[in-house]
Amino acid sequence: MRTTLKDIAKEAGCSVTTVSLVLNDKATSIPDATKKKVKKAVKKLNYRPNQLAVGLIKKQTKTIGLIISDVSNNFFGTITKGVEDECNAQGWNLILCNTNDYHKRELEYIHTLDDKGADGIILCFAKEDDYAKVQETVNCLNQLSIPHVMVDRYVSDIEGYFVSVNHVKGGYLAGRYLTEMGHRRIGCITGPENLEDSRNRTKGFLMAMEEAGVKMKPEDFYQGNYDIKSGERGAQYLMERGVTAIFAYNELMAYGVYYWMNRHGKRIPEDVSVIGYDDVGFSDILHAPLTNIKQPVYQMGRETVKQMIFMIKEKEYRRQKVEFYPELIVRESVKDLNS
Repeated sequence: MRTTLKDIAKEAGCSVTTVSLVLNDKATSIPDATKKKVKKAVKKLNYRPNQLAVGLIKKQTKTIGLIISDVSNNFFGTITKGVEDECNAQGWNLILCNTNDYHKRELEYIHTLDDKGADGIILCFAKEDDYAKVQETVNCLNQLSIPHVMVDRYVSDIEGYFVSVNHVKGGYLAGRYLTEMGHRRIGCITGPENLEDSRNRTKGFLMAMEEAGVKMKPEDFYQGNYDIKSGERGAQYLMERGVTAIFAYNELMAYGVYYWMNRHGKRIPEDVSVIGYDDVGFSDILHAPLTNIKQPVYQMGRETVKQMIFMIKEKEYRRQKVEFYPELIVRESVKDLNS
């Protein structure tokens, strides 16, 4: 059975009130000898506070809910690790909820976390969330008055606190590198059109193409779904168009390109060059290590917790964006056509 304050009091030979004062650092008038007895009893009986009771008294459970869209994806797994590590470092608890990219489940988890007394929620929007669904989610959080931070998927027209990456910069870095390596016939496997991060990568990529004098056509873009299968389909579509390089908007789709090339006897980078996005998986152990646009995903996870705890403690709800910058990681998957 769980040790209670009454058990501690009996072991230490004092009152329950005295035990409570000692454990809450309010025992200013209690003799040191009594304090030592209480602390000795706590250790002997392996006492752990009832966090639910503590939360009711302090109106804070020191618990954060993390609603992630797909924990099986290395990208979101890395965010989760960052969030968990920062929670542990600061002595907070974490409840993990995985929506599998379903909007309905996202809303259900918000209510579940509220029912369980979570002090705040870190949220990554589901892949199927269009503008209306994002607005519905944010309205739900606001109506419940739960402090919240959105991570990764940024929506510019929604008021809230976001921790995200400058994807325009990421798309630009990918496009500029490919053109610097002499590529002019480039195809892109994008993410879902309803996601602003995908549209921003396209925006940055087109900026680089314009600088290099490369004209892109709508048919040079294949809309993927941020999974391996759509990477395979995109590879087939773009190879039939005779591209020399493919920019996949995330790592999983880049892996799909590798898989399709391998099955069809094509070599990377000899037959086609590939550049990916994220750099959280196993890109450096592929037969042709994948050149990537690296997102500081782990650091983003830790930052969301810092911002979340600040909002909870200071009771200050922020409406702004913390933006990280991606970097180009050059490996061996892009052929230099200049030489």
